[in-house]
Amino acid sequence: MKPFVVLTVLFLCMSAAMAQRPNATEPYDVNEAYEIYNVLLHHDQHYALAKRMVIIQEETVSGVRHEGPLPCLTNEASEEFKDAIADYEQVNTRRWVLQRKFTIEKPYELVSSDTIRILFEASKDGTIDFAKRYPDSGSYVFVMSAVGFNEDKTKAIVYSGSHCPGTCGTWSIHLMQKVDGKWKEVPVSSA
Repeated sequence: MKPFVVLTVLFLCMSAAMAQRPNATEPYDVNEAYEIYNVLLHHDQHYALAKRMVIIQEETVSGVRHEGPLPCLTNEASEEFKDAIADYEQVNTRRWVLQRKFTIEKPYELVSSDTIRILFEASKDGTIDFAKRYPDSGSYVFVMSAVGFNEDKTKAIVYSGSHCPGTCGTWSIHLMQKVDGKWKEVPVSSA
């Protein structure tokens, strides 16, 4: 095959792949969201395993999207947080770029989802080890959705989790409420 044809095919394949990826170009600058992220990071069981460095995926994830009430919520929680849930559904129709607005005790690095995917895939086949690239991370990556708020920003819903190159990880929906100026997690369901 001629080099021009190969380059054209390669360019078309790359263009198609890029068109399928959701763009995350706008910065996510919602200060209250970072207050919530800080609380969730401190309570994540894998945060302690991140020895001296926390790796956070730079782009938000879409999180759980569901037609009708979220099945993990009680009817009471669905009703109480309905405005935040509606905002969550709207704001997570796209991905956002997280900013360096986290306030946590450990240093952190924002890493693109493409870099994470490549490193995780390479870790599986042994060509590059995520743990060697980020030795102080405990091999965990933290991911977050954009946060849905009610109008006065006293109730919120967010999807977050952490995962490693293998099959380990935890992800969940979190309901948050501002009490005396501080964000606190409230139970998602009665179960």
